Amino acid sequence: MAEYGKIIVRQRILTLFICCLLVRNYCKAGTVTTKSTLTARIGFHPTDFECTYTVDADENVHAGDISWQIENTTGSENFETLAEFSPPDAHGKHNQFASTATGSDFKFRSVLYDVVNSGVNTFTAVFRLNEIRCEDEGNYRCVVGFSTSSGSYTKSSNVSLMVTVPAEKPYRAPVPLPDVIEEGTKVQFSCTANVGKPPGNIKWWRFKPNKAVPDHLGELSTTPTMVEDVCVYNLTSSILAYTMSRNDDQSVFRCSVSNDLVKADKDYDNPHEDTKTIRVLYKVGSPIIEVTPNKTEFTAGSFVILSCNANGYPSPLIDNHINYLLWTFTPHGKSDDVILISNNGLLSLENLQHKDSGRYTCTAHNGFNGKTFSSSNHVDLSIHPGKTENQSNVC
Repeated sequence: MAEYGKIIVRQRILTLFICCLLVRNYCKAGTVTTKSTLTARIGFHPTDFECTYTVDADENVHAGDISWQIENTTGSENFETLAEFSPPDAHGKHNQFASTATGSDFKFRSVLYDVVNSGVNTFTAVFRLNEIRCEDEGNYRCVVGFSTSSGSYTKSSNVSLMVTVPAEKPYRAPVPLPDVIEEGTKVQFSCTANVGKPPGNIKWWRFKPNKAVPDHLGELSTTPTMVEDVCVYNLTSSILAYTMSRNDDQSVFRCSVSNDLVKADKDYDNPHEDTKTIRVLYKVGSPIIEVTPNKTEFTAGSFVILSCNANGYPSPLIDNHINYLLWTFTPHGKSDDVILISNNGLLSLENLQHKDSGRYTCTAHNGFNGKTFSSSNHVDLSIHPGKTENQSNVC
């Protein structure tokens, strides 16, 4: 039985060999190859569709037997011809686009290159699509018809084209809500952008004064599923209930967008939009007092400068009836304050005498939205009688 089985296998191999010799259509020795996928960037970014085919010694490929086709949207595996090519030995025959609406559309955006001999019995047919549109995405195939002495057959190879789109700058600059911001206010920012294809991401940043690198505040956590022939993916990212503090005053908030086609060296430099400089209303803090010369005890006749400043917005340096700096003086041993005239927080004290000893208090005032605030700080100065001429000569 085993020997009988071997005889049957040998007979089948012999039959197939004879068939290949006598009936070339059955063996189909020709080959057609393409890339399985192509990726093209939307716009004027030329993309080559390359088809390589081989022919056996007993085969021929005639003019019009080579074609690039595109799959119709009417149904799967329903292809229509875009262009036909002629092999190098087809004298007087030219490559041509199909006389259809689709063929005409591609004709004005494409170039058909002459079929070239790229190896032993190997040929390559290329059409270059110069302008890529979103609707170009889909399936294509290269079809080659082979003729033999015993008949003809066709072979094909499919390629899938994916159209990519760079992420775009957000449609508009983000605006804080509400737009009047006090310290402690919870603020919302929103940003809408086309994140491109493949869909990318939206990120948020905060730029603070005198700080070169921004703070990363967060990013969009969802990515849409890609759909064929869809090249715009509009997404909205929001920062909800961000609590503003005085540390956010004069900051700029940025919404940046990126995908695989748009990636700057620094993430925050990707296409973006910025808010206007954010101003946060906050009450004045404790004033900072500086004494020049830097001491608190002086001899009679000394000249001293006291300067006062305080953080707050609006700034007390505005110097109006709401926002201002006020110096007062309380002599040692007394409780009544004396208002001193200063120049926006700068107080000049000339020819100081013992009676000028006491507490110098700076009070910073500011206000907003019908509310007023104040904060004070002080410095104590002591003025001592100067030495007389006789005292200075005593050993």
